[in-house]
Amino acid sequence: MAWLRNLQQVSIKTKLIVLIVVFLCLPFLTLGILWYEISTESIEKNAIEYNRQMVSQVNDRLEAYFADLETTTYPYVVQPLIQDFIDLDNPIDLAGRLDLLDSLPNLFFGRDDVFGFSIVSASDMIVKAVNGRASYGTAEYAEHRNIYLAESAMDGPRYKILGIDEVSSNVGSQEKVKVLRVVRKFTNPETYRSTGLLIMDLQLDRIAGIAETLSVGPQSYVWVIDSNGLVVYHPDKTKLGQPVEASYMNDFERYAKEGVYFKTTDGQRELVVFRRSDRTGWTMVSEVPMRALIGDLIHLRNYTLWAGSALVFFVLVVLAMFSISLTRSLRHLQHLMQKAENGDLMVKAPSKRRDEIGGLNRSFNKMVAEIRRLIEVVHASRLREKEMEIKQREAMMRALQSQINPHFLYNTLEVINSYAILEGVMPISKMATSLADVFRYSIGNPNERVSLRDELTHMKSYFDILSERYPYLEVDDRTVPEDVAGVDAVRLVVQPIVENSFKHGYEKYKLRLGYIGFAGERSPDYFILRIVDRGVGMTSEQAEAYNRYFQQAEPIVEADGRIGLWNVHQRIRLAYGAPYGLYIESSGPEGTVIQVRLPYSNL
Repeated sequence: MAWLRNLQQVSIKTKLIVLIVVFLCLPFLTLGILWYEISTESIEKNAIEYNRQMVSQVNDRLEAYFADLETTTYPYVVQPLIQDFIDLDNPIDLAGRLDLLDSLPNLFFGRDDVFGFSIVSASDMIVKAVNGRASYGTAEYAEHRNIYLAESAMDGPRYKILGIDEVSSNVGSQEKVKVLRVVRKFTNPETYRSTGLLIMDLQLDRIAGIAETLSVGPQSYVWVIDSNGLVVYHPDKTKLGQPVEASYMNDFERYAKEGVYFKTTDGQRELVVFRRSDRTGWTMVSEVPMRALIGDLIHLRNYTLWAGSALVFFVLVVLAMFSISLTRSLRHLQHLMQKAENGDLMVKAPSKRRDEIGGLNRSFNKMVAEIRRLIEVVHASRLREKEMEIKQREAMMRALQSQINPHFLYNTLEVINSYAILEGVMPISKMATSLADVFRYSIGNPNERVSLRDELTHMKSYFDILSERYPYLEVDDRTVPEDVAGVDAVRLVVQPIVENSFKHGYEKYKLRLGYIGFAGERSPDYFILRIVDRGVGMTSEQAEAYNRYFQQAEPIVEADGRIGLWNVHQRIRLAYGAPYGLYIESSGPEGTVIQVRLPYSNL
């Protein structure tokens, strides 16, 4: 393409700069932006999930706290003295009140979260401090306050959180303490009507302690709103008991029970997570400035960008210096190559450098030296050409002479055959013809590839000669001509195996040559030719040793010094490779079966 051809004309220095900018700077910047966006999104998701769990834990702890308080006050509800007091139609005097207070069980002993409590009936009231603290101001103030609360709490559930109020810390003191007021109704077991109230004032420290233990960090906080929209707990103490800002309430109204949203306050983006309790009606709110979550990530991003920019600049400077050094060395080598092109083969490039340029210079020096050597070889070879031509002619003459003796032997055998036919001695004629066929087949190239049918045809001539000497020889050929015609073999692989059987299976044990058989079997991977004799075979250990030898690469010499079965196996293996070759299937006193595994012809 045109742009590719134009690119080939650009200098190496320019190519390196473009590669650095395109494949280093731009990917670095892109990956940095993607990393920042993905990390920010992941942090926001984790922060949302964490704050959801934190708000849920605050809600669960507060609900457990009020449930425990309700359980703790249950003995007062069923206390007979209190029931009798509530059922009175007329108020009791001060002495009666004190006696009643002294006889009540101290259920709030050791609980510093309970500031005090009041028992209010339709006609009277009892005010009691807890843990040694004084009562709530004057009796007249307490009476008016409790009557107002009784009227406010008579309607509604039997256990109700009224909200935050202020009481005096001690009798006659002007110091006010903010408390959380909770009421519980006394119910007549016969009429099931509310007959009185247990009014409890709780310290806000316990609420603050629950919220503060689950805060995320110094810049994040959890605050609580009651069912009336007033702040029950907030890190800013001035907001306690104050109405919640309308913007928060508008945001909360967009969700049913819980929600997550982002808001911007004074230019800062904040994560707001809230949840409304079904039991108390309170709303737990968590606020986390996003800068507190991703501030470190922003600093890391800026640091990474500056460090990356400095690194890229440094790389560009080093690259420019390297490019100048590289191009200078290449131009010098180009100048030397031009000299060599003009015939100056004595030039030499500097070879002290150990980098690729030094290797290139050394290769150039070797090339120039090799060219000089080849020129000298060419001159010397021209002087030897005539001598080589003479030697080639002499070799051709020796080859022609080597073909005279076989032809002389063939002609002699033909004359013997002719005389035998004229004299009517057919056995001699048959032997002469078979001997000529065997000799003609045997003097061929031993590594020439033939078909298995050619091998078995040669063995027929071989057995024709042997049958004249061994009349009891039985040859059993059960192969199918069509099968063996399609199997490749190497010249003279069957005859050595047959001779090995005659020598070691029959003659060695003074046995008369008897049976030799051939059988073929087609398998998916190769053709199996089984050569069977009924002489005395080898032991099972020897057969296993031979099969192991067939898997090795070194030749095995038999005891008599002749290369035996290994020679045949190795010729097949060299010609066709694994898994072809010999395998001793069985051997023993009854005879031996040897497999010859040969490939199928591709024709």
